[in-house]
Amino acid sequence: MKGMWMAAILLGALGSCERKEQASGTTPPPGAEKQGIAAAGPGGEQGTSGEAKPGKTSERPVLVKKKPPVAEPVADKPGFVKSPFSGEIIDVRGIPAGTLVADPMFPAEEKKHFRVPELSPEAADLLERESAPEGKPVPGKPGFIFSPYDNKIIDATGLKPGEIVADPTAPAGKVRYIKVPGESPAILDPTKLIEPGIKESEEP
Repeated sequence: MKGMWMAAILLGALGSCERKEQASGTTPPPGAEKQGIAAAGPGGEQGTSGEAKPGKTSERPVLVKKKPPVAEPVADKPGFVKSPFSGEIIDVRGIPAGTLVADPMFPAEEKKHFRVPELSPEAADLLERESAPEGKPVPGKPGFIFSPYDNKIIDATGLKPGEIVADPTAPAGKVRYIKVPGESPAILDPTKLIEPGIKESEEP
């Protein structure tokens, strides 16, 4: 019986020592391995709650990009604009409105760009007239021409060469123009190539 009592006292003393070590911090508490190390903030600082402290960010000035200017259309020349940089008249025919183009008066490294302006309805119609494609004469049918859009035959009798007319073969609701071609070159008569006064020798 004495041996049993001594063993019980010894076990109680060992348990008491373990509890004291845990309280003093020499032994890590249960679950400490799962928690891991708290995240360090900028500059190596670490918060007491494990959250990173926000670092100081340097304030930089915000750069505002300037929008390219829109060129000024030339009133009496549709498709031409006045450069906002050089003031020169520049041909932008065929370039859609809003397109960013470089001013040809400056070298490429200077990057002088402007946007093509919108055309007024009147200027757009005049530009379309001036750029109208030329029809082709129909061989053997004087006064008739082929449409440059769909090759349909159009009666151009009474129209002057170089005159610009609306295409009668255009789809409904669409207006397009055709330039009447100049006079077709005359077909040379082979007999006119023989010099006058020279006759072929008669066979004996």
